[in-house]
Amino acid sequence: MYLKPDDCWQWHYDSEQDSVMLEFNDGSSFTSQFSSKMLIPDAFSSHPFCVEDATLFEQFAESCHQTALDEAQSRQLIINGLIAYRFLKPQMPKSWHFASRRQALQPEVGEMVLTELTSNNEQALLMVVETNQQASLCVVAQPELLLNSGKSLYLGDAIKIMNDRLAAWQPEQALVLEKVG
Repeated sequence: MYLKPDDCWQWHYDSEQDSVMLEFNDGSSFTSQFSSKMLIPDAFSSHPFCVEDATLFEQFAESCHQTALDEAQSRQLIINGLIAYRFLKPQMPKSWHFASRRQALQPEVGEMVLTELTSNNEQALLMVVETNQQASLCVVAQPELLLNSGKSLYLGDAIKIMNDRLAAWQPEQALVLEKVG
């Protein structure tokens, strides 16, 4: 079932889960994977799902539609992308995990991008949720991403990367990445 944004949706912080939740109009909810220590103060109060949220939701959904992610994975990526955009504290880039390129990409919000790990030359798929001239806040758009340090990032986890580490992604690359992820 396709999830369609609704103005009855509500953002709120759940202290038991220690994370932001998006409550849907049918009473169900989505719990984010971002703990309270990663959130800005605004995340700890309730907010309606606004027009900007709905617009970003549709942008992210369009990008996810082009990937090999299933419906549940796409929903997880979309909503964690929204939470990263709206409620995460600013992050420092962690670009040392990724190979630099000759020319910096200037990605758009919602765009799927590739980056290459310096440890094993594997490519990783990310979705851009916020960008500026130098760096982009991205969420992992594949089931798992093993960084050089041995730490794993999972679908929907956020990482900020310098734009000179990002490359354009084409939808036909989804089959190759599916085998890697």
